[in-house]
Amino acid sequence: MPLVTVLLPVYNGERFLAEAIKSVLSQTFCDFELLIVDDGSTDHSAGIIKSFDDPRIRVIQNKVRLKLSGALNRGMDNARGAYIARMDADDICIPGRLAVQVDYMNGHPDVGICGGWVEAFGEHPSSGTIFKYPLTSTEIKASLLFDNPFAHPSLIFRRDFFDRHNLRFDGSFYPAEDYELWIRALDSCQAENIPVVLLKYRLHGNSMTLSGRRD
Repeated sequence: MPLVTVLLPVYNGERFLAEAIKSVLSQTFCDFELLIVDDGSTDHSAGIIKSFDDPRIRVIQNKVRLKLSGALNRGMDNARGAYIARMDADDICIPGRLAVQVDYMNGHPDVGICGGWVEAFGEHPSSGTIFKYPLTSTEIKASLLFDNPFAHPSLIFRRDFFDRHNLRFDGSFYPAEDYELWIRALDSCQAENIPVVLLKYRLHGNSMTLSGRRD
């Protein structure tokens, strides 16, 4: 079994999907599967996925669209890795992202969720800005009172912890389903953000927020 499942949901993401997939397959850390949940795309997303001949790619095809929370839950239910790393269909992973996060999680067994900083890019006034998030578990829990303390697509977390505590996304909290999940998760685990840019976060017309909440 792979050590990491990179979980990438996509819905009509043909414009940037190939670039996102390439950034995962180009990671310096290799012990992973890329689990793509195609949430009923009606564009050329499926063909783009099929164009990659890489045994690390595994695809789940939703016949009925589940939207982001449902697609993520299905992916989490089918993940094989001890760690689940999030990724979105229009972002770009820094080449050493998985290596940095796996090394950190292996060295900090008390940490259940680990994120990092992201650099915005794209046709947007904030392009080039590095978005920095609170680092320690204490700072992260305090910041939950005011804002989402994570860049969602930068996260890696322990699958057994989420399974053991039956932690899944609740779509009824849209568009804050990730924020609501972190509140529940942080009741039972420690979380930290690494002060390193792990992801290039694309800002464009369909982006919602830097927490990665996209319908």
